[in-house]
Amino acid sequence: MNTILLVDHTEYKHQLQKLLEQHYAVVSVDSAYDAISTLNMQDVDLVISQVELPGDNAFDLYNYLQKHYTYIPAIMITEKDIDTFFDKIFTQGIGNVLKIPVNENEFINLVDKIISRKNIFGLEHYVNNITNTNSIRITSSKQIQPTVDTMLSTIESWGFAIKNKSVINLILNEMIINAVYHSHGYTREKEMRIPVELKSGQYVDVTLCHNASLYAIAITDYQGTLTKEKILQSIHKAIEQEQLILKAVETGEDISDKISETGRGIDLMRKLASEFYFIIQQNKRTEIILLFESDPNAKKSSSLKIIEDIH
Repeated sequence: MNTILLVDHTEYKHQLQKLLEQHYAVVSVDSAYDAISTLNMQDVDLVISQVELPGDNAFDLYNYLQKHYTYIPAIMITEKDIDTFFDKIFTQGIGNVLKIPVNENEFINLVDKIISRKNIFGLEHYVNNITNTNSIRITSSKQIQPTVDTMLSTIESWGFAIKNKSVINLILNEMIINAVYHSHGYTREKEMRIPVELKSGQYVDVTLCHNASLYAIAITDYQGTLTKEKILQSIHKAIEQEQLILKAVETGEDISDKISETGRGIDLMRKLASEFYFIIQQNKRTEIILLFESDPNAKKSSSLKIIEDIH
């Protein structure tokens, strides 16, 4: 049985421990100091830690893991808005941060995938009781907008009302454009808005599915050039720009030369998707998965989930 080290000094740890013990052996400690002592004494498959801990914080613990136990993955949990400390997430390269209270199914699903590195690709491993599935293969940039149009009309034909449809259109366009252009080495062509045809055997797959309560989208390329660092950099840049805009509203400062489109799609995705995942198999495959609940009052994810297949 896999072992999880749970580092949490709050009462919430009892709820998490009870949930985790249904699937794993759990060692629970209250501080980063005790966590480091445990790591030096026994084998651990995953560390789950509160961001704020007595004495040292989870960032100190993560730094210790990166120096001495690079093979042990970590998930951070927090009550805070992760944007308020994203500079630290970005600097230390932390890929998984969950807002508490966690969605139990989402939490266990993520834990299982990070530990096992199995069943990490494919909507069927993120959506239960799938009713319908539709797939589109893209080999040319000229297919991008028609593909997005088909995706949106298909989702509506399944009976879902697409909230913020124009924004979803923008998100899907940017995600697919990145998969077609950046992933295949056509960054210059994208900047110059030059249409491209992918080489023979190269393509991007877009898959849609739904169940009774949500619809989901997967965008997959088979180059695997997206990295955790690039994702974090894009989100960090988007957060910085949002802060600049808010400040400019108050001060009247002209910030037009400081604002770019970098990270715009990822940032909007974070705000609108119920759940989202970045799945990376370096130099082989990248998949972005978006889940949208049909319930307009459903809680949006403020978490960060990057699953890397490092085997």
